[in-house]
Amino acid sequence: MISFKNIDDKEMQNIIDTKEVSDDIKKASENVLAIFTQDWCGDWKGLERELMANENNSNIDITVFICMYNQSSLYEPFMNFKENVWKNELIPYLRYYKNGSFIKDTNHLPFQRLIKAFE
Repeated sequence: MISFKNIDDKEMQNIIDTKEVSDDIKKASENVLAIFTQDWCGDWKGLERELMANENNSNIDITVFICMYNQSSLYEPFMNFKENVWKNELIPYLRYYKNGSFIKDTNHLPFQRLIKAFE
């Protein structure tokens, strides 16, 4: 099963300050996917459709945190952080965590390839 949560401005500021998502996100479940994107992105819309289509039939339980940073007052500082600290200028940007530890990052992947990171 896939469950969805949002990343708010407080967490975004924490990420900028600490250069990593908080334990509240990393340890929310065994498998966590944090997605950083903008609402107009076509690749994001495709990924969102795939995630929703697999919400109840995924073989792996995943908690997905979504940060739609272009809708935040922290848009520019967060985008600068993502591009300069995390060194990723593309969207959607995905960070994978297993048992509270960062395991990898990617940009958009089809759902079946995305879940392989958690197997």
